Amino acid sequence: MSERKPAVPVTVVIEAARLRKRRGGRLVVEDVSFAVARGEVAALVGVNGAGKSTILSMVAGALSPDGGWIAVTGATSGRRRQLGYVPEAADPPGQLTGGELLALAAALRGAAALDEATRARLGVDALAGQRIERMSLGQRRRVCLAAALVGDPPALVLDEPDNGLDVDGLDALVALIAAATARGAAVLVATHDPAVRERLGAREILLEGGRLVTR
Repeated sequence: MSERKPAVPVTVVIEAARLRKRRGGRLVVEDVSFAVARGEVAALVGVNGAGKSTILSMVAGALSPDGGWIAVTGATSGRRRQLGYVPEAADPPGQLTGGELLALAAALRGAAALDEATRARLGVDALAGQRIERMSLGQRRRVCLAAALVGDPPALVLDEPDNGLDVDGLDALVALIAAATARGAAVLVATHDPAVRERLGAREILLEGGRLVTR
């Protein structure tokens, strides 16, 4: 009789419990709980207005929940400094150049500059001297993703990161998320494109009207 192998422990990196948020007098997130493990990609899925961006903003620390709680393993000195976040609008201060944004991300996290291979894959060296306000949507996505990856944070929160990307940019996004999960990062993402979710190998978290949907 063979011995049963011990279960591999699952390390939860992002955990949210009973999240609740009201915006503009309307309840947009209600009683939402989920967890994302080390090395996992989880995708929030739902129509516009389902609560995806609000939940991502709360996990990233850009919004405070009205109820419930959020924990990010490894965020010991402030969640927004330890977690890589690409918001839906991808609109950092427009007067900054691409290079200045990456330098700011490194300074905030006390991290080294982004490695050369990642910069090359995203093509951000060519944008280092360009002001963000003069960039296209795809270019802003690239530099915001690069900034999110500075310092290899334990968690990535990405809101429509594929929006505006060309084929090369999308390939780079998929490859970099795969590299992040391979080193143990947890990734929480929202994208409307099921093909992108499939390429990322994402587990889907379904939302409708601000609530979780069970299949």
